[in-house]
Amino acid sequence: MARTVALVGAILVALWIGVRAANPPAVVPETAPATVFSAARAMIDVRAIAQRPHPAASADMLRVRQLLADRLHGLGLQTEERRYMVDPKGFQTLHRWNPKVSPASEIVDLIGILPGRDRLKPAVALMAHMDTVWGSPGGGDDSAGVASILEIVRAIKARGTPERDVVVVLTDGEEIGLSGASAFWPTDGLSDHVGVVINLEARGAGGRATMFETGDLNGDMIRLMSEHVRHPVANSMSVMAYRLMPNSTDFTIARDKGLPGFNFAIMGRAAYYHSPRATADRLDPRSLQDMGDQALDLASALATVKALPDDDADAVFFDVAGRGIVAYPAGTGWLVLLIAAAGLGAAVAGVSRARLLSLPAVGAGALGLVWLLAHGLLLLTVFNAVSGSAHPNYYDRLAALSRLEAQALLVSLAALIGWLGWRRRSQRVFGLVPGAILGIVGWSLGGPHTPILFAAIVGMLAGWFAPPTGASRWGGWIAGIGLLLLVAAIAQVKAPLAAWIFAWPAMVLALAAVPIAWGDAGFAKPWSWAIAAVALAVVTAPLVPLAHLAFLGVGGPMPQAMLAFLLLLAVAVWPLGRIEAAGRGSFLTIGALLVAALAIAVQVRTDPIAETVPAYSLDK
Repeated sequence: MARTVALVGAILVALWIGVRAANPPAVVPETAPATVFSAARAMIDVRAIAQRPHPAASADMLRVRQLLADRLHGLGLQTEERRYMVDPKGFQTLHRWNPKVSPASEIVDLIGILPGRDRLKPAVALMAHMDTVWGSPGGGDDSAGVASILEIVRAIKARGTPERDVVVVLTDGEEIGLSGASAFWPTDGLSDHVGVVINLEARGAGGRATMFETGDLNGDMIRLMSEHVRHPVANSMSVMAYRLMPNSTDFTIARDKGLPGFNFAIMGRAAYYHSPRATADRLDPRSLQDMGDQALDLASALATVKALPDDDADAVFFDVAGRGIVAYPAGTGWLVLLIAAAGLGAAVAGVSRARLLSLPAVGAGALGLVWLLAHGLLLLTVFNAVSGSAHPNYYDRLAALSRLEAQALLVSLAALIGWLGWRRRSQRVFGLVPGAILGIVGWSLGGPHTPILFAAIVGMLAGWFAPPTGASRWGGWIAGIGLLLLVAAIAQVKAPLAAWIFAWPAMVLALAAVPIAWGDAGFAKPWSWAIAAVALAVVTAPLVPLAHLAFLGVGGPMPQAMLAFLLLLAVAVWPLGRIEAAGRGSFLTIGALLVAALAIAVQVRTDPIAETVPAYSLDK
């Protein structure tokens, strides 16, 4: 009973914290003080901008640009235009959208300057793009960014004259190849006055606003952000991952110029990315509030600080369920690993003293984790293939993203429950069945053959050699913490900006294991379950919004990225969630989860193409 209460309590607490962290804040009304960001006020601008599609060089872009010039002027900013001939790449895109467009078309950036007390100090630039793709009114991309900047500048001005200039850069032609930013940042004289850039983007119309990219050498900039942004969503793993991806935004051009800065985006409700249905009413005002709150905190701090932060080595950083940022130099990650290793060693000593741990028990625990990862990889890959991932329309896939996320969750839970009851069956050959079936199905569906074959063989071997009683409570837990520590150490060497996602859970779980190992290794007392439950909640609560964010970023084409979160959850839940003897109920639960996931996959595969898909993507 104590274990059940502790497990259920930890899960409920983790879900409560995690789901709250994954949801944007309430909207601040129009009547709020002038010094704060109000999404209700900003939505007025969104509705005015996103009345119709307004791609570069269109008549409606002229309307939007005049509207925004009037708004900047009304806010008291010095307003200017920068006119450029559309570049050849941009013209090709425009011509595909509208064959009547002229090669002599112009793109026009809009500049506004809020003077600071010291005009010689490097300025803070706030950037978003005015244009949309053909056919989309751009209620999210990027009316949300433009409207946020207008409200941010109004709030900064209401707080008093900033220390330095605040420069608004509203670019044109972003959707045709970053044309406006490419013309402005490398050569414009005003760009040399800028010391830091905050770019606001949208790849959807809802969810938390995420700071997903920075300039190089971001250490001091991140420390300033951690001190001033009250409810941040940001982590260095996202920054590292985005640097490796081929994607780009207007911020890419400023970053390539060598400027430090921050790139924010709204990524939820991904179906409305570039969609003809991306009207102002589709944009969640709470997401606008979240973007505005974070960007205003950051912009205000940068605009009023006496000196902008210097270049410093990239920081390791992550938000803690949206309540603050932990940031430290990359080298400090070794200290986290050292503490985790010391805790693990102390726990091993305590359990060994109680004669409840042996090398074969740890080996069995490690083999069980191999089974989990192999079958988790197979399930995620196979069900993604069933859902029609082979030749998808990118935007149709985005429209199904929430269902694909639910599918990935269901199959991951099925793998987790199977692992909790992992042990040798009465007939050893039964251990080969799950891996063999999944491997054959995945191969026949045209999935990636090498990973499927490898995972199937490894999973079958782990099933064949499973011990009759599975892994012991301590054998599985020690092996799991050790695996997290090993992965974290490899990441610390190869990718230190991402090592924290394994290092900190390893440290928390190792330190939690120590008092239990030395004081109640047999888990005979309720306080042992309580400690394990607290560790489970501490590790998993931040994983809820982080896993959701990761799936929004890469989960559609690569759901296998969820394996990292499955591993973390498995190690954290093991001492509380171990199934002593997997019975009919466990198998029925696994079956129900897989049937539900299969129903989602078939529905996604057989659905007509989504009505939110841009017309120009249908010929791709």
